[in-house]
Amino acid sequence: MDKEFDLFDFAEMNETPENLPQKNLPGKNELKQAAFAFLLSKNPCAIAANVPTRRSKYKASAAAFWRPEHSRKNSEITKTAIVMMYDDADYCFSDCAGREERISCIKTLQEQKELEEQLIRIEEPHLASSDDLFNEFRSWDYASSKNSKYKKICRKLKKELNLLTQGSKLEYIRRAGNADLCYLAIPAGLVDPSMIPVEWGIVELFPQGKNFRIVREAEKLENVTPSGRFQLALNIACAATPAVRFASGVDADGKLRRIPRRRGVLFSKKITE
Repeated sequence: MDKEFDLFDFAEMNETPENLPQKNLPGKNELKQAAFAFLLSKNPCAIAANVPTRRSKYKASAAAFWRPEHSRKNSEITKTAIVMMYDDADYCFSDCAGREERISCIKTLQEQKELEEQLIRIEEPHLASSDDLFNEFRSWDYASSKNSKYKKICRKLKKELNLLTQGSKLEYIRRAGNADLCYLAIPAGLVDPSMIPVEWGIVELFPQGKNFRIVREAEKLENVTPSGRFQLALNIACAATPAVRFASGVDADGKLRRIPRRRGVLFSKKITE
């Protein structure tokens, strides 16, 4: 009997228990499909699932890299990106004590920050952008404000947000130094985006053909090196190899097996945002 091939199910077979969320929500494969649709919408040169970062213990749900179109250097990698997909909010934060109190403190600081921004718009109108067509969509350069209270709140808010994820898997992967862009892909409404460090892009996933929505773009990280990008590209190639072997019906030792029957619907349907 032919076995149907599903890239996402196959990737799960290779995940270890500590890296795989135990809570299976309805439509989980559809959420994974939406996460891959988001990454592929960026037109990468290569992509793979379940990709190790520098340490094999920490794996990205998906990773991709980009190369120049007319590059003479085979090893030139211009950009790399990883996507971490969670369906449980607990995986986004560290297991530190007093987490709920810290989240409450962050929400209070965010409310204070918004109040100070309202004051800045009144007292420092010169910080408004003059390029915006409509006043209600005008952007403001709050970072250049002379409001010392506002700056103090921003510093404390950044510290609390870092402590909230310090020691978490997200933090270890961000500091690996091999991904220019880091994205957190989650079901819509699972986590308040303001609780996630600003370096992480936020992508909300929707099941049943609704695909994804980019809530916040990722900030380009400064600690990434050319050797780190190249290492992640090698890891992507290694992570893709088992799926290719499985789809081709070949074991790791070269023994031939029946080629699995593919699901045409999953890969032929065009996925759009």
